[in-house]
Parts: sequence; structure tokens; C-alpha cells
Amino acid sequence: MEWILIILGILLFIFIILMFSTLNITLHLVHRNDNNDIQITIRMYRIIKYKLHIPLVQIDAEDHSFKVREEEKKTIGKNKEKKKKITFKKLKQQYETFKEIFKHVHQLYLILAGFLKKIKISQFEWHSAIGLGEASSSAVAAGTVWGIKGVVLQLINTFFRLKGNPSISVAPVFQGMHSETRLSCMLSFKIGHAIVVMLKILKSWRHSRRSSHVNSEYMTGGV
Repeated sequence: MEWILIILGILLFIFIILMFSTLNITLHLVHRNDNNDIQITIRMYRIIKYKLHIPLVQIDAEDHSFKVREEEKKTIGKNKEKKKKITFKKLKQQYETFKEIFKHVHQLYLILAGFLKKIKISQFEWHSAIGLGEASSSAVAAGTVWGIKGVVLQLINTFFRLKGNPSISVAPVFQGMHSETRLSCMLSFKIGHAIVVMLKILKSWRHSRRSSHVNSEYMTGGV
């Protein structure tokens, strides 16, 4: 019995430490013409460290398309047709269900928005260079990129906690075609906040699923 209490005490101590621990995620994204990659480093207490390297999709310079890998799943079987009787009462019930689902979607948005506001973004750097072969076109493209970066920074500042002054730049390249972007930043948040958010989402999802299941039984007559 004493060993069980000791093990439970250790597990509770570890859980409390995790709840108040801060997770730091460092992101480095590099795009230079046809070379693209992204590196993610996850740290906690400067002891636990995990690195992840993800090659980005390849960009086709001829038609400016993205080459991605797609998987297609097929289900083999015969289709069955069922006739259902729909009444005004059932349509009204379906409408009430749609309102309930919308309410849960709104609730999910509020939960995620509250969590994102707890995420701190620091050491934000975003430097780009673009050239379209002509001086005028390159200057216009650089101005457009500046505008896009301004909108992105405004969105980040709205949904996240942006700390410090971000370092951004856009350099027009007047000789030849060129496209380059370097983005790096650090995201920090409490693990306890993430756990609470996951519990809230799970509770909302279960409630939404239960409501949809009740309506499905009503529409099909319990079949």
C-alpha cells in the first residue's frame, strides 16, 4: 500500500511540474528558389530537446505549381438506397441541430482563440528578396510582399502575444528571377494551458456528437 501511495505521489508531482512547465518551439523556414526546408526544435527546461526536419513541397518554376503527394483511398462495395419520409417536424428538428452545431463551432473558436492568445511569439524575423527580371516589376512585387507581411503581422499580433519588435525586410532584386524568404521565430506556452484546451475541446466534441446522434436517430426513426 505504501508503494502505491509513493507511486501516486510521484505521478502527481510529475503532473504538477508538467502543468506549470513552458514548452519552447523554435521555427526556422528557408526558401531560396528551388531549395526549401523547415526545421522545428522543441525544448523544455533546456534539457529535453527534439529536432524535426521537414522538406517542403517542391515548386515548379514553369507553371508556378506546387508538387505534392496525394493518397487516394477507395471503398469497394455496393451502394444501397433507402427511402426516408421527411416531414416539417423533422426539418425543424434538423434546423435546431444545425443551430446547435454552429453554437459548438463558435464555442470551439472561442476555446482556440483563448489558447492562441496565451502563446507568446518572440525573436520574430522575416526577411525576403524577390526579383522578376525587370526593375519596375521587381519593385512592385517587393511592395506587394511588404503589404502581405503587414497583414500577416497584424493577424499574429491579434491572435497571439507578439513580444519584442519583429525584424522584417523585403529587398527587390533587379537582376534576374529570384525568390528568397527566411523566417524564424520562437513560440512559448504553458503545457497546462494546452492540456486544459484539449479537455475543453474533447468535452465540446462529445456534446456535439451526442446532439448529432440524437438527431440522427430522430430522423431515421431509430433505425
